[in-house]
Formats: sequence, structure tokens, C-alpha cells
Amino acid sequence: MSAARYIWIGLITLAVLVGGFGTWAVMAELGGAVIASGRIEVDQNRQVVQHPYGGQVDTILVDEGDFVDAGQILIQLDGTDLRSQLTVVSGQLAETIARRNRLEAERDGADQIAFDPMISNGFSDLIAGQTRLFDARRQSTQTQIEQFERRIEQITDQINGIEAQQQSLERQLVLIEQELTDQRSLLERGLAQATRVLALEREKANLEGRKGELTASAAQARGRITEIELGILNIDTVRREEAIAEIRDLQPTELELRETQTSLNTQLDRLDIRAGVSGVVYGLQIYSTSAVIEPAQPILFIVPQDRPLIITARIDPRDIDQLLVGQNVTLRFSAFNQKTTPELYGTVVNLSGDAFEDDATGQSFYRAEVTLNENEINRLPEGAVLVPGMPVETFIRTADRTPMQFLLKPLTDFFARAWRET
Repeated sequence: MSAARYIWIGLITLAVLVGGFGTWAVMAELGGAVIASGRIEVDQNRQVVQHPYGGQVDTILVDEGDFVDAGQILIQLDGTDLRSQLTVVSGQLAETIARRNRLEAERDGADQIAFDPMISNGFSDLIAGQTRLFDARRQSTQTQIEQFERRIEQITDQINGIEAQQQSLERQLVLIEQELTDQRSLLERGLAQATRVLALEREKANLEGRKGELTASAAQARGRITEIELGILNIDTVRREEAIAEIRDLQPTELELRETQTSLNTQLDRLDIRAGVSGVVYGLQIYSTSAVIEPAQPILFIVPQDRPLIITARIDPRDIDQLLVGQNVTLRFSAFNQKTTPELYGTVVNLSGDAFEDDATGQSFYRAEVTLNENEINRLPEGAVLVPGMPVETFIRTADRTPMQFLLKPLTDFFARAWRET
């Protein structure tokens, strides 16, 4: 075969190839896509598990990646110190209440103490002690009153004696008055001596003086009885006033102890750190028992499983004009084994109205939000869990273009800019 024939065969083959490629480049349509890096977020944010008081860890009941139900116990804190404090405070409060109950009984003049139901059980020693003190103080008061009453009886006897003397003097005065009348009559007739009449008058005056002294003594004695009766009333009044003053002094102490007890009970109730929502545990910060948790320190995070996952992608500003809400998206998860993990499909649900700027690099980008299509998450292999922060590679489907358009676009863009510059 001549060389010319080989040349013609080569030219024909080349023409067929060029023609075929040209036809394919002009007629075939290739799916366009904007490729952007993204990450997984949770709609309405992840749930941070914290503790308001902190404490020492006693038991860790969950591991990274565990699914937990709302209300499930995640971590238990050691409550030894809190229980010791509560025992001391409860004892102090019970003692304060028992003391107040005893003072209230003294204030009201009751025969026995009405103890608060709070201390009726478990504090028998306190109740017995306050009861003994109440009885002793009551007996002491009663003894003082009895002493005063005996003094009243003694003074009353003295008054009775004085009154008896007064009655005797009254009778003597009546007799002397009769004798004095007779002697005066005899003196007028000269049958009696004047000295006898004077003697009787002196004796009468003496008896009247003694009668006045006895009257004064009786009045003084009655005055002492009145004073003693006032003293008896004062004993009871002083006792009540002292009880009222002590009750008033106890009120701030009792209030403070009650508040402390309530606070300790609240802290004990919160020793069990529970999940606020159902979801998957991640970002566990505590790995061993006896670790100390600071107040409000993030302990772990829970990814709610009842809330939709959002994939946020950073779009190059040069590609934003190709994107619209509703476009289809192909998602690849580089954190999983690519051989066993299929591509998932989603939809663009939101595009930011303006560009953001990365604080670290200073580069501008638009934010696209993508949600997985229904039931797509069920295609993940067993054990694969999507968690916030996981990287995602997104392929956002754009308009179809021919290979020729792909090849010529850089040139047309270049000449478009060049012509504008000239």
C-alpha cells in the first residue's frame, strides 16, 4: 500500500474523530455543579448540658455517641458533702423550731408544748429536752408565785390580828365612854373626883390613838398585798415578754436555716444531671470519676434527633449567580468510609442575602443552607451518625451545559473583560 493511501486513511480517521468530538461537544449536555465545602449544623442549635453549681463526678452513665432520651440521667455527682451539710443544717433548724415552739407555749401560757409536725419524728431528744426546760421554767415560775401567795397569807393573818385588836379597842372605848358618862354625872353632883374623870378621858384618848395606829398598820398591810399581787402579775408578764423577745430574735435564724436547707435540697435534687432533650451525645468533656465540674461548665452536648439537620455551605461569590432556592444538592461525607457510605441528596432551602467575611482568612463567601431530602438519612450505614461540625462536600446542581460551552466560557469571559477594558 502506497504512502499516499495511508495519509488519506489517517486524514479520514482524524476528520471522523474531530467531527465526532465536535458533534459531541456541541450536542451533548453535561450537568453543571457548584462545589462548596460545608458542615453540619442543627436547626435551633445543639443542646449544651451544664450544671449550675458544679461538683465532683461520682458516676458517668453515657459515652460519646450514645443516644439518650429526654430526662435520662447522664452523670451523677457526689453528694457526700451536701448530705453532711444538710444533716447539720436540719439539726440546727429542728433545734430552732423546737425552741420556738417552747417559747410560744410560754408566751401563750399553755400547759404543754405544741411541737411542729416537721420535728415530731426523728428529733425525740430535742422534744424531750425542750419539754424538760419548759416544765422546769414553769415550775420555777409557779414556785415564785407560791412564795408570793404565802406572803399574802401571812400579811392577811396580820390584818386579821389587827382587825381583832381594833374590835377589842372598839369594845373598850364603848365601856370607857359609858363609865366616863357616869363619872361626869357623879362629878356634877359632887359624888366623884375630877381626877377620875381625867384619867378616863386620858385612857379614852390613848385607846383612840392605838386604834388609829392599828388602822394605819392594816392599810399598810393591804398595800403590801397589792404590791405582791402586782408582783405575781409581773412574773407572768415578764415571762411572756421574754418569750416574745426570744421568738423575735429566733425568726431571722430560722429563716436563714430554712433557706439554706432549701438550697441544699435543691442541690441534692440536681446531683443527677439529666438530658433536656432526646438525642445523641457528643463533645463529652468528662472522662473519669472524681473529676471536678465547675459551675456552668459545658459538660457535653446533645444533638436533638427530633430537629432537622442543616448543612451550611460556603459559596464563592463568583458562583452565587448560579444558585437558587430549591436546587438539588449531592452531599458527600468525608468523615465516613467512602466505600460504604453513599452520597445523599438534599435541597437548597436558603441563600444569604449578603456576603459574609471569614475572620481568619478575610475571604468573602455566601451562606447556603441545605436540608436532606426525606428518608435520605436512613441510607447511612449502621453506626454512622451525623453530628454538628462534621465536614460535608456539597455539589449544587446548576444548569446543564454542552462541553463546548465549558471549553469556550473562559475565552468568552476573557474577551468580554478585555473588550470592556479597551
